[in-house]
This record gives sequence, C-alpha cells and structure tokens, in this order.
Amino acid sequence: MRDRSDDATDLSTNLFGGAATQPQSVDPAALRRAMRYGERAREQFWGMSFRAVEAELSSGWYQRGETTEWDWVRAAVRVGFEQGEDV
Repeated sequence: MRDRSDDATDLSTNLFGGAATQPQSVDPAALRRAMRYGERAREQFWGMSFRAVEAELSSGWYQRGETTEWDWVRAAVRVGFEQGEDV
C-alpha cells in the first residue's frame, strides 16, 4: 500500500508539470508595486481590456527592472488595472 504523502507528491507533480517553480510566497512589496503599476496602466490604456493589453503590461513590468515573475504578479496587476471599472 502506498503512503499518503506519496499521493500528495504525485498530485503536485501532475498539477505543476514537475517541480513547482512558484515561490512559497511572493514579496508583499512586489504585489503592492504590481497593483500600483496596474492602476497607472489603466490611465494609459483607458477603455481597453486587461486581456487586450496584457502582453504590453508584461513587457513593461520587466522593462521597469522588476525581477518578480509576471505569472506571480499578474493577478495583482489585473486588480489594479480593473478596479473602479463598471463591470
């Protein structure tokens, strides 16, 4: 019979396609910067959807000198970008 911990390991391997690459936690300061970045981007891309400008936002994130992976801050940028919109 298999040990339960082996089952959990198998599950995370299947979910993440191997070893997980995301850190245990993302620096809260990076998340705050990401939200502010999204807020400022909303002004620049007024009337456009997040999906329509995501590639530009991702590129701009790194051009600013940020080193936190886009996938880890994407949701925070989106919240900043979309807050205040009439949904």
